[in-house]
Amino acid sequence: MNKKILAFVCDGEKFLLLRNNSKDPTHGVDYWFTVTGSVETDESLEEAIKREVKEETNLEILWIFDLKWGSVYSWGGEYHSENNFLAFVKKGKVILNEEHVDSEWLKLNDFIKKINWNLDKIELKKVLEKALKKELFFKKEKVDEFREKVA
Repeated sequence: MNKKILAFVCDGEKFLLLRNNSKDPTHGVDYWFTVTGSVETDESLEEAIKREVKEETNLEILWIFDLKWGSVYSWGGEYHSENNFLAFVKKGKVILNEEHVDSEWLKLNDFIKKINWNLDKIELKKVLEKALKKELFFKKEKVDEFREKVA
């Protein structure tokens, strides 16, 4: 199973949304999302978050909060396990890599409205509100199941 991370990036006041590069089919269609990526061999989740945020935005991580929330899903003929985090970054200029064509810093309410999120957006907002205070929303780890049979 491919191990992945998802990092909601925050500068302490606003959340970063990234617009996907729809011209590159490996990154999907045109939508606004956040930083995601695979964990490399012998890399910790924290190391993967720092690397992915740096690669996709050129921002430096100050600290990471584990949301104790994730998902398992099938994509590209493989199973993936993804852990979600809140990554606080040092304010700075966003420099995008080839995966994205635009970025936007938004207050939480606007972030929630604009992000391409197929799950409950009210739940996402509550999770992030708690995480901003370094508090967990879920009492025990939550894993959303989206696996389909992979050929």
